[in-house]
Amino acid sequence: MSTLALKQHYHGRNIYIFKESFMDNSKQWWTGYIQLKETDPIYSLVKKNRDNFDDFYELNEYVDAFLPITAAGKEEKINDTDLFIGFDTAESFLADTTLIDCKKELMNWANQLDKE
Repeated sequence: MSTLALKQHYHGRNIYIFKESFMDNSKQWWTGYIQLKETDPIYSLVKKNRDNFDDFYELNEYVDAFLPITAAGKEEKINDTDLFIGFDTAESFLADTTLIDCKKELMNWANQLDKE
């Protein structure tokens, strides 16, 4: 189950954070996404592979991420036109991650992309 927890416009990009959970609520975690701009250095890389992006390590050359990048391309639960990069906190070592932590991480990503 996915519930929108935050939508914010930041530096010309939309940031989305969702609270995820199993149907029985036995586990909850966050997913976060930041919209890419066509002028971002990684935009063409993500666009080329938007339907099957498995080489997330390539994105680390452009974004120094504390929360590992686990999504790149289109995100159907947001829209089917924009491209995004994102993360999830489903790993047990990320269990204490808060909504504020997620927001700060995505803002940090935006700041790094804007400097490129």
